[in-house]
Amino acid sequence: MPSTAEQVIARVLKRKTPTAEAVLDELARAGCTIIDPQPIEPPVWLPKDNISRATVQQVADLIRQGKTVEEIVSETGKSKRMVDRYVSAAIHLGWVRRRPQRKRATRKAQT
Repeated sequence: MPSTAEQVIARVLKRKTPTAEAVLDELARAGCTIIDPQPIEPPVWLPKDNISRATVQQVADLIRQGKTVEEIVSETGKSKRMVDRYVSAAIHLGWVRRRPQRKRATRKAQT
């Protein structure tokens, strides 16, 4: 008997360190359809040449590998702003379904 979305989420939340990414991955494995709301209009920037299209494909591959925005910035050598544009283009083109996670800001302990 397949799991319901509620059962899948409850199972993931019982883990020691549940993450939003883990919830989405488990829901997808259980056959649940995960969608991001589609923007009314396409992104302002879409790739027009082969080099830009290849970079959008590279970013889409990195997103599917579970990389964070910061890791994608590091691997591509692009600015965070450009990575956001590539991500929007990849979503619009249907190469990925959701945005990558961002690293959580860590606070230094004050002593």
